[in-house]
Amino acid sequence: MTKIAICDDHKIVREGLKQIINGFNDFEVILDVESGEALIKELRNSEVEIVVLDVSLPGRNGLEVLKQIRSMYEHLKVLMLSMYPEDQFAIRALKAGASGYLHKDSQPDILVEALRTIAKGGEYLSPAITSLLFKEVNSDGNGLPHKILSDREYEVLLYIGEGKSISEIANQLSLSVKTISTYRSRILEKMSLDNNSDLVKYILMHDLAPSV
Repeated sequence: MTKIAICDDHKIVREGLKQIINGFNDFEVILDVESGEALIKELRNSEVEIVVLDVSLPGRNGLEVLKQIRSMYEHLKVLMLSMYPEDQFAIRALKAGASGYLHKDSQPDILVEALRTIAKGGEYLSPAITSLLFKEVNSDGNGLPHKILSDREYEVLLYIGEGKSISEIANQLSLSVKTISTYRSRILEKMSLDNNSDLVKYILMHDLAPSV
């Protein structure tokens, strides 16, 4: 039986995932936590084999936690779960060492298929992710400005696109207003834009708004 850990800051999501996963006799959820910090701590003395990890977490985001898991626990496999569609975080997650990526709207049977694929040592690549990888390999190198942002900068960009204020983003990510303001300044500089209005226009132009 494959032992699973779930890391998501919403209890109702964790409970729903546990119910689905424990409904199959080849999986058992033995750990569920609400933050990356708690996950890293609990993994030290656990028998977890696969981590189901949310991208958007307070404090360190899922991609940062993923990178730490890969550096500390090389044997662990990680399935990233997100409200954001594949074209926004999947490539970043795979490059950081994830074994798969799923949108939270995915059907339960897709989740189980992904876990079974990963448990067997494979990587779960949906048709959408396969298409993205093909485009990435065949790109001419002239990437869009948002692709040069760090993972955290990109996350802040998406929150700005959702209309959240600096203080709301700071609260969501458990960071200071000053830190979020610094991220915003870096984003504007890297993307050669002037203000939030320009950022929102860019997000809409390139269809980066989350589909929830």
